[in-house]
Amino acid sequence: MEDFSVYNGEGTELRKAQMRMVDILIEIDKVCRRHDIPYWLDFGTLLGAVRHGGFIPWDDDLDVTIFKKDNRRLMSYLEKELPQQYYVFHERTKTGYFRVVDRKSMVLRPGQDESAFDLEGNGLWVDIFNVEPATKAFKTKMNGIHGKAFRRIKGQINDGAAKRLASYLVYPFTSLTIALYRLFHLGGCKGRYIYNIPNFVVPQMFSQRHISQILPTSDIEFEGRMFKCPHDTDAFLKETYKDYMTVPPKEKRQVHTVFVKVLE
Repeated sequence: MEDFSVYNGEGTELRKAQMRMVDILIEIDKVCRRHDIPYWLDFGTLLGAVRHGGFIPWDDDLDVTIFKKDNRRLMSYLEKELPQQYYVFHERTKTGYFRVVDRKSMVLRPGQDESAFDLEGNGLWVDIFNVEPATKAFKTKMNGIHGKAFRRIKGQINDGAAKRLASYLVYPFTSLTIALYRLFHLGGCKGRYIYNIPNFVVPQMFSQRHISQILPTSDIEFEGRMFKCPHDTDAFLKETYKDYMTVPPKEKRQVHTVFVKVLE
């Protein structure tokens, strides 16, 4: 069996960062259980739990998912009940998810220099995504129109002043389309859920879930603690990663963090 400690052996900066993220997850889990808000480990975090019993050894983030209808409620409870060391980072709420950030750590990502240490939200974090009743076809269509308009307005796409101006004109109408879809089309989704309509282009965010795969949530061990996971982890992981139990070759294992400093 391969020795993965070369990535996150005890005492390494990556391992310290991973365990600090587990500390954040423990607090999120407490609040969710206290207020009966379903959540589940997702994406690479869920994959790591199933395949490694914890983090994928070279992974440097942690993801959970909730239902969109619980987004504001959970955010409010976290703001009131988290220990002082952690806080809710709101910048991303318009894209449908938010973060719980650790005040006692600093992170540099590729392309950043040390000035990033002064940016709000630069500490280690746990991302909280959401799913809502919708189809993959609808998300794909709206990502091509509304999503691109959103990213042009935010400066994430720079393909000319004309397209950016057009995006400002289109965006209110596409926002209304999504609102009407949510209001009238929920019954036609037949238990299908999709992630964060419509602003993500990450392939995993186009994975479609069925309510029977999610509920009732189960428990799974992650880094020696029990957390919530989807009811059908196999279906979840096959939808996103196909042959998920096969460990990728070394050249495809990527750590995205340039530098992490975990403060005592």
